[in-house]
Order: sequence, then C-alpha cells, then structure tokens
Amino acid sequence: MMGKFTVWIVLAGVAWLGWTLWRIGRRRAESAASPPPAESDSARPQAQGTDAAAGESPPEPILSCAHCGLYLPARDAVAGARGASYCSTAHRDLTEQAPRGPSSSR
Repeated sequence: MMGKFTVWIVLAGVAWLGWTLWRIGRRRAESAASPPPAESDSARPQAQGTDAAAGESPPEPILSCAHCGLYLPARDAVAGARGASYCSTAHRDLTEQAPRGPSSSR
C-alpha cells in the first residue's frame, strides 16, 4: 500500500515539473517572437511619464535634510535661507541659528 502511494506522489511531482517547464518554455518562445520596444524619439516621452494620455507623472525629486540626512520628497522639504533643504522647521532653525566659528563669549 505504501509503495503505491509513493509511486503516485512521484508521478504527480514529475507531471507538475513537466507542466512547469512547458509553461516556462512557452513564455520564453512568446517573448522571443515579439520584438522588443524600439527606442525612438516618440517613445522617450512615454518612458519619462510626460504622456498625458498615459496618466503617469514624472518621478518626484528626493532631497536630503542638511541637518540629519533624512531623505524626503521635495514637496515635503522646508527650504532654508542658504538654499539648503530640511525635513522640518526645527532642523532648519537648529542649523541656521547655530553659531559659526569660535565663540567670542569667553
């Protein structure tokens, strides 16, 4: 009884493996038969997301906080007086109000 069960398990595994390999081969044959997309001047705006019909927007720039180094989207950044970007007004104030050079209050 156990021997027949083992045979059926092995046959099922071989059938599954054959079916999987057949699907992979079929997908590779289909992808090899279709030509790759051409890189022409008309195709570049779509790849960059400037095609309004596609509904895609261009990627948003990512900035780094000048105080702590946190990366954040440009729309969430706080601009500093010297053109630096910060993650919050607290980090902007800490960095821009810090004393520069040696202290003269000795």
